[in-house]
Amino acid sequence: MVTLVPTAGATASDPAIREIAIYDDLVRFELPGDWLEIAPTDLDELTMWAASATFGQSVEAYQYGYVPPEFESDPWLPHILVQIRESGRIPYGRFLHLQPLEELRESSKQRFPHGLPPLVMGVAVERAAFDPSTFTIRLEHALDLRFKGPVRVQTAAFLTERGLVAFHFIDRKARIEEGRRLFDAVVDSVTLDPALSYRPRLLDRWPGLPYFVAAGVTALVLLAYLAHRRSKS
Repeated sequence: MVTLVPTAGATASDPAIREIAIYDDLVRFELPGDWLEIAPTDLDELTMWAASATFGQSVEAYQYGYVPPEFESDPWLPHILVQIRESGRIPYGRFLHLQPLEELRESSKQRFPHGLPPLVMGVAVERAAFDPSTFTIRLEHALDLRFKGPVRVQTAAFLTERGLVAFHFIDRKARIEEGRRLFDAVVDSVTLDPALSYRPRLLDRWPGLPYFVAAGVTALVLLAYLAHRRSKS
């Protein structure tokens, strides 16, 4: 069972919207006012559980998670997972000329060199784009689950002076347009403290691509196993 707690750092100026402050108040964003936070201890447990269930192929950590209030009755409602990586500053030039989608799809498959986990029938990168005005990478992955059908994850990863802050939005394909509107509103509300905000440099314009093109796949797999475990409890 996942423990749900009231969202921390919220303001009540608008009951329909809450401002959430995370990462020592360096990152702020808005969520629907009734969404709940997944307890950090449960996120840690789910990360370890997914790593075990996927034979070590899923090792990504997510520091924050949020779900609608009806989550307990339907674990396949939307999720937002937030991932913070202090892996060092990433030159934005790596994203100015992204690989074609077919090549990115092959990169995603390489994330699971021993084959996909048993609940997953297929994965694919559907979108990859970089916004140089905000230094944000937008990705969309498709996942076909054996028992739940098509699922999507949308990712918005903000480059920072320390690494990146990535927001992953997971939902069923059937609700993708409604989910995209909600996630776009969340992404548009994100503000970074000046101490964290990305500051471009002349030497940033170098080619390449970092690891997290496939991070959305890992987020989907984690949620797939979570829902499967809950359905058996």
